[in-house]
Amino acid sequence: GMGGTVENGVTIDGNVNIGPDTVVKAGSCIYGPVVIGSGCEIGPHACIMPFTSIGDNVVISSFTQIKNSVIGNDVTLGPGSFISDSAIDKGCVIKGRFTALGGQSDVAINGECPAISVGVIMGEDCKVESNVTARPGAMVGNYCQVQISRLLSGRLPDQSLVY
Repeated sequence: GMGGTVENGVTIDGNVNIGPDTVVKAGSCIYGPVVIGSGCEIGPHACIMPFTSIGDNVVISSFTQIKNSVIGNDVTLGPGSFISDSAIDKGCVIKGRFTALGGQSDVAINGECPAISVGVIMGEDCKVESNVTARPGAMVGNYCQVQISRLLSGRLPDQSLVY
């Protein structure tokens, strides 16, 4: 269903559910299946691609594209970010131009690299500065802090500081 407010100049196609008090700003596009919670701010000019779930009180800034991903509650994603095949847990604040694209993972599971496309798996309440790139399969623990222009790869334990 369509809760919230959808401004003029928004493209919505397919099965899209938008919660109450969410605003989808002009120039944005949403291609279902997509679920967006309540109290979110999407765009302007953001693009939500299929198989994406967005929690409550999430900010998706301008010129950000998300596909095949799960975004938890209270997450802020800065402008110009590209996120696919990823999961970002609640409370993360990620500045602009964050890139986490799915690809062949470097992370071995039981000694084998799975042949699935995976982007980043990020725990809760992480703080990520601008221009950060996550390699496919990067796993970031809870409460991590990442400085500007870093490259994330492998597994980072909880409360890691990446300078």
